[in-house]
Amino acid sequence: MRKHAWRRNIAAVATILVTVTGVAACGSDDSADSASKTVGFSVLNARDPDLAVMTKAMQAQATKDGLDLSVVDAKGETSTELTQIEDLITKKVSAIIMMPIDGKGSQAAAKRVNEAGIPLFILSTEFADGADVEKKSYIGVDDTEAGRMQGDYLNEQLPEGGKMIYLVGTYGASWTDRRKKGFMEKKNDNIKIVSELQANGDRAEAKRITEDLLGKFPKGEVNALVAHNDEMAIGAAQAIKEAGRQGDIKIIVGVDGTAPGVQAIADGEMSATVLQRSAEQGQKAVDVVGQSLDGEEVDASYTLPFKLVTSENVADFQ
Repeated sequence: MRKHAWRRNIAAVATILVTVTGVAACGSDDSADSASKTVGFSVLNARDPDLAVMTKAMQAQATKDGLDLSVVDAKGETSTELTQIEDLITKKVSAIIMMPIDGKGSQAAAKRVNEAGIPLFILSTEFADGADVEKKSYIGVDDTEAGRMQGDYLNEQLPEGGKMIYLVGTYGASWTDRRKKGFMEKKNDNIKIVSELQANGDRAEAKRITEDLLGKFPKGEVNALVAHNDEMAIGAAQAIKEAGRQGDIKIIVGVDGTAPGVQAIADGEMSATVLQRSAEQGQKAVDVVGQSLDGEEVDASYTLPFKLVTSENVADFQ
């Protein structure tokens, strides 16, 4: 009897072990499913107020859509971008949203994603024309159009022509090159650029550059200042105000439509900005990725419109 009881006990233990093993295996599968819902997001530079707003909106949208958004900040450096993208690949995220820092330099990171077989989605910024990168979709804006809108606005403000300072972002970055291309397409020939300098999208850097240029160009020598984003426009506006030059440099134009930029227009320190609704771009990107992960077909490109904000309609955007 004892022998048979011993055998029955062994069988029972074996059954329990099989059951536990099965549960553990199911647990592993659930964990894999959870990991498959993790989406990596490489933000170009989280210090930029506009991109900080975009990232916050994306995190909220990811929570709403049941996705885990893993955010890494490239801080405007392609070397950091590459390292962080490789780390996301190692973590086996199921998709990556990337904001290319440099149209050419960022292709190395994108190709790593392609080689890993992870779906790649591009947000807001783009690669250089002819880039050998596979992407599921682009979600953002046509930065060339932002430049065109700046040019059209400046032509309206200076129908008789004039002289201007041009603060560009970072040469080689798609948003910089495209905004410049669009601006130069539209700017009238009677408006002369007396100085074009790179300020890397940074408010403090733009302020220092403008301070130097105001010393170089006395009153009456410059009529306008156009910048590739609101941060640079705000920094330039601060320098112009502190130098007492608001009377002769009356036109200051930015891009992005950030809350500080819109407020600067309301306060009379900036003339206009081109609103690009960055938060909506980020939300749309998360939605598109979620649809793709669920097996739905997504478009190759989603382009959101710009809106010109001036003193005449600024109240609508506050």
